[in-house]
Amino acid sequence: MIQDYQDPLKIYQEKFKEIYAAIKNRDRGCLYAAITYLDPDNSEDICHYFGIDKNSTLNKDIEFCKPFLSSPIKDLSIFQIPLLKEFAKMKEEAERQAVEFANFFAPVKDNTEILTGIIIVAFILTALYIAVKQSEQRRKLNKTRNIRETQVKGRDRYLDYAQPRLTGLSRKPSVLCLVVPSYQFSGLNPGLQIPSSRVKELISSASYFFCDGSVQAIDQKVNLNFSGSSINFYSEEYAYIQLIIPEGEDMIRQDTKYSLKKKLPDGDAKINKIARLINLDGLENFISA
Repeated sequence: MIQDYQDPLKIYQEKFKEIYAAIKNRDRGCLYAAITYLDPDNSEDICHYFGIDKNSTLNKDIEFCKPFLSSPIKDLSIFQIPLLKEFAKMKEEAERQAVEFANFFAPVKDNTEILTGIIIVAFILTALYIAVKQSEQRRKLNKTRNIRETQVKGRDRYLDYAQPRLTGLSRKPSVLCLVVPSYQFSGLNPGLQIPSSRVKELISSASYFFCDGSVQAIDQKVNLNFSGSSINFYSEEYAYIQLIIPEGEDMIRQDTKYSLKKKLPDGDAKINKIARLINLDGLENFISA
């Protein structure tokens, strides 16, 4: 499905003005209210994570926000956020861009600097919280998977050697499942046939993969949380694709993207399913790339 492009900056600016109108007359809990308005489903968890009080005064809110506005790279260490090492690698240019960001979004040019800063920090905290939780979830999945893979690899190696080698007979198909950034799915739809070169591109971009012999086997082992909404082809959020690989039997039980691509037969693959993911739950049987 082709979706109309929406300028992210325009969307954020409109959201910014809505939040500003909602909190401009408050004298307490402005940061708490801004986060609640921005992400009502996760606002309590976000505020609890960062220690934000819903009855905090305006002065306390701006004191809390100062590190994020004055030096968003260096001073965030006081919050002990797990992703700081990655953020620290960003250029110091980000500090200058934060000031430009504030000027761009300011709805008026009078004495609204305090609320402007608070709303910007609400955006920052919401994004940080999501990034932190996704990182924790990936680490948890990887830890569980490492234990499982240690037990399974020896068994699979034995089964691989024990199976008879058939020559001159057609290989059975396989079903390949990939978790890939949404922007990689641009132009793809269920039912479409894509060449093996395109399949290799998707494998290379995958963060998680799983391959089995049938859709029924996949349904028994994969329990992902799919969203009914359309995929945003301009986003980096994870999405799911399921491919039918004719004569792809040798791809089953491969545990690296390299071996998966090496065993991929020539010819077209059929897209059986594409879906947006609500979260990363249900990936226990997938292999982390």
